[in-house]
Amino acid sequence: MKSALLILAAIFISGGLYAVMTPGTHMHIVLVGNVTGAMAARDQEMLALIESRFRAYESDLGITFRFSVFDASLPSEQLTNEFSRISDEAPADLVIGCGDSFCLRQVLPLAENNNLTFLYPGASEGLFDSASLVHLGPIPNQFLFPSLSWIRQHLGNSIMYLGGEDIRSRMLGRMLRQHLLPVSGIEMVSEEYLGAYEQVPSILEKIRDYQPDVLLFDACDWLSHPNFSSEFSQADIRIFSLCTDSDHPITSNYYFVSHYFDHPHNKANVEFKRFIAVNNTTPDALSAMAVGAADLVISLLRDREMTAAEISYALRGRNLLSAAGSMAVDVNEEGTWHTLFIGQNNQGEKRLLWMSDAKLRPEMFPGSEGPSDWLHNVTIYWRNNRGRYRTGSIGGEEWL
Repeated sequence: MKSALLILAAIFISGGLYAVMTPGTHMHIVLVGNVTGAMAARDQEMLALIESRFRAYESDLGITFRFSVFDASLPSEQLTNEFSRISDEAPADLVIGCGDSFCLRQVLPLAENNNLTFLYPGASEGLFDSASLVHLGPIPNQFLFPSLSWIRQHLGNSIMYLGGEDIRSRMLGRMLRQHLLPVSGIEMVSEEYLGAYEQVPSILEKIRDYQPDVLLFDACDWLSHPNFSSEFSQADIRIFSLCTDSDHPITSNYYFVSHYFDHPHNKANVEFKRFIAVNNTTPDALSAMAVGAADLVISLLRDREMTAAEISYALRGRNLLSAAGSMAVDVNEEGTWHTLFIGQNNQGEKRLLWMSDAKLRPEMFPGSEGPSDWLHNVTIYWRNNRGRYRTGSIGGEEWL
């Protein structure tokens, strides 16, 4: 009797270990983006690409993927309950999405509280301190720092900085003032933040009055407004865009920095463009990194069977040849190593002007300030902006 019980116990224990150590044939992925608002179309297109990419590999991997869409545009007080509702239906394994850092800052704490890995495909202001985050897009030391150096060499010695009324633009502005301009030899004649569309005429007037050599542009979300680009086409000034993720034109002729350039000899880019053509999606950095996020996970699952918890650790230091070129997730959770490109868009024709010699190392908290100093400034902005990381209005009505 005792031996029989021991045998049963051994079977139970081995079966339990097998269940723990062998991944199931199902994976639940929470896709995060805005369902309503000005950014909804961008985010829904991105999430559709991610889901489509995973679906394409279901049979090869022998895994059935389940997807739940989490609406980041919900009021902040409803986010926790909505995430709990999704998790109660089926425990989540991974979180992927957000088209900008404002969405990410809203949702990341929920992933942290549930011990989930969050793959974020966009660029941002950096300044994140989270073991849950896999930040796939570039951060300021990768795109802002080389851009300022290139502007100094090729475009002029004075800039006007135009950002949105958001945490990204405000922190980039602070990096310019505190860390970059004092050593660059560039003068910033004006620093503007567009929080209401009605400010546009006064900003155009300041451009005419101050006559800087370059308008350094970071009011990226306003490019979704149908009349915004036509308004700025009136400005007689060279424009350099920091909107690394977007392919929205600012004017008919402008300079830009990005970690994606449509290179015809990159086989991964050729395959990526063929894939997104089915969804009628325009190739840009955000869509390239969205597909790249799926490809990173798929590459791990193809190597060997592993649980979602194992995937979290395996992503650190992972290399991938993506549509944006060779990239590598930083082992210290600082972000992702990227090749950066500077180009010119003239009447829709893009010309490559510069590229980094090698992948640039990410630095989540740049300059001489420590993480606590930067995070303190992030908190101050959030409080002063009434608990929001981004605002934008038209005629007094909220638009962003």
